[in-house]
Amino acid sequence: MTIYTIGHGRHAFGDFLKLLEKYGIEFLCDVRSIARSRWPQFNGPVLSKELERNRIGYEHLPECGGKTKPVPEELARGVDRIVELAADVRTVMMCSESQPLTKHRKPKANCHRIGLLSPLLKANGATGIVHILPNGDALEFDEDSVPSIW
Repeated sequence: MTIYTIGHGRHAFGDFLKLLEKYGIEFLCDVRSIARSRWPQFNGPVLSKELERNRIGYEHLPECGGKTKPVPEELARGVDRIVELAADVRTVMMCSESQPLTKHRKPKANCHRIGLLSPLLKANGATGIVHILPNGDALEFDEDSVPSIW
């Protein structure tokens, strides 16, 4: 089972949707602590409605968020939910950080999708994690080998 990740960044919704369509995404797990953004198209209710209009499912999983320290039991429940969904449909987990890695000489995890969630997802059955980049390319790497604050 492969799980995808994406950061909404500053995309226009149409450009974001094209990225999801390019990878055949059927369901989006919003793993932000709070489903809110300074870009209104990525606020939870708006995003949910737009995705539904485009036949993509949506679920907010705040227990997976990186802004606050997750409670282990709640985090485990959120990871289980992502795995459950990904077993049935092509699933992406989304937060705001558009780049999964920093641009340092030795790259570091740029968000909790990499440093916190990806290793847990792999430990719970994901065979691959594919990070969708803002330009439409994808990146796969060993998340356990990347330094992280998570």
